[in-house]
Amino acid sequence: EDKILVTSNDSRIRLYDLRDLNLSCKYKGYLNSSSQIKASFSHDGKYIISGSENQCIYIWKTQHEYAKLSSVRNWSMNNQASDEEGTVNYSKHGRLQVRRDRSDFWEGIKAHNATVTCAIFAPKPEAIIMLDADETASNSELSLNQSFVEQSKKACRGYVMVSADFSGCIKVFINKTKPKHSSLPYTAIAD
Repeated sequence: EDKILVTSNDSRIRLYDLRDLNLSCKYKGYLNSSSQIKASFSHDGKYIISGSENQCIYIWKTQHEYAKLSSVRNWSMNNQASDEEGTVNYSKHGRLQVRRDRSDFWEGIKAHNATVTCAIFAPKPEAIIMLDADETASNSELSLNQSFVEQSKKACRGYVMVSADFSGCIKVFINKTKPKHSSLPYTAIAD
């Protein structure tokens, strides 16, 4: 899609549509008051990642399923609720209102001991995940059937995140996911 991310020092990330220059969504949750930290998309565009001045990596979904709002929880006193999909308000007429242009829902990972100046998703995570699967298979004391190992390598999907902090420390995070319709046991493809 024709989108651009704008990261600013008000601790907000804004997603603009380049076709009409409208704000699509505003993401918050991370801390950026004086650093040059930029956000970026995952290889498939499903997530946004950014470093933060509070030593964390933050991740947001770019798409939300607003139809799932029946699972609303965390009610507060003023008839406002939030769930994993969006901010929910009830108007005085009882209508459900959702702010689709804001995302307060994020995942934070305490990753470093200094300001995280850079956090990105690897552009081709499959290559790294397969290397990790090869290493796991070669280090395994179990005698694994070769076709089983090949099948598990093909089934490996996920995301690889790389982050760096102000002190020069670089870290790599591998998040393996199991395909929805895999015949492999979960332990065959995840640590």
